[in-house]
Amino acid sequence: MTGRPVQSARSTLVFASCAALALLWPGAQARAQQRQDYMFDFQPEGTNLLIDYFGTGAMLTLEQRQRIYAESNDFTAATTVVAAYPLGEAVARLDLRILFLSLGGTLAYRAVWRDLSFEPGEDSYCEDCDRVARRRRDSLFGRSPGTDSYPYAELRGTLLFPFNDYVVAATTGALRYEGRRDRSYDWFYTSIYDRGVLGRWETQLYVKHRDWGGMGPYLQLLSLPRGSQHETQWAFGFNAVTRLGLLPRNDLLFLTFLIRPGDGIYGQHNYFSPVRALLIYRMTVEF
Repeated sequence: MTGRPVQSARSTLVFASCAALALLWPGAQARAQQRQDYMFDFQPEGTNLLIDYFGTGAMLTLEQRQRIYAESNDFTAATTVVAAYPLGEAVARLDLRILFLSLGGTLAYRAVWRDLSFEPGEDSYCEDCDRVARRRRDSLFGRSPGTDSYPYAELRGTLLFPFNDYVVAATTGALRYEGRRDRSYDWFYTSIYDRGVLGRWETQLYVKHRDWGGMGPYLQLLSLPRGSQHETQWAFGFNAVTRLGLLPRNDLLFLTFLIRPGDGIYGQHNYFSPVRALLIYRMTVEF
């Protein structure tokens, strides 16, 4: 599955009975036309528009994928615009896949219109920066406590491990520079850190099937710049993906869930627990 949208998602979709029937009928036909786990295949070449909705915002990606040296390798160039409740982004991305190895880079500019930055604590990294204090300072739909804008850049590598027709795994390592304010909250990684280089290592494993999609464990390790050192942050959870079937082809529903027990800072802004959960619906328009 390519691309990943940002920020939290908590939304309720309410449909009238006639609208639900209109959606369910083509969805049942679509499931017969395309496998539920199609997103685990190497995607075909061509130009696509990816439309992602994730509750607090949306993301549009224009992507060009080109085969190189026969069918085993490809090159992808993409531009993305994100508009969400806490921030907006403009992103340029390049990826080169050589069979099961993918190498990529990203350049982006982020504008945060709900910035949460904190003072250093006397005996802690930051003062009044845990989840409870953040909610008091920035209530939902309340006045923004501040703004920030900065560039970021990332280099990454991914190895894919297709064990058989039913099990596939992927591991990603990345280095990312962000020009953010020190001790500021990140709405995607749901933690607080300084400007500088962030290290990221993620491993995902999926048990998949053509009739229902894929699901499996997810492990994330971040090396966060805090003060004069980098601090390690683990989180674990699961991912699940399937076709929703609202379009004849190439739509999906993706759920990712991470938890970090015992950490008062970690977690989405309006949650009362150390959890990051993201629900995404994607439509792909082929040109």
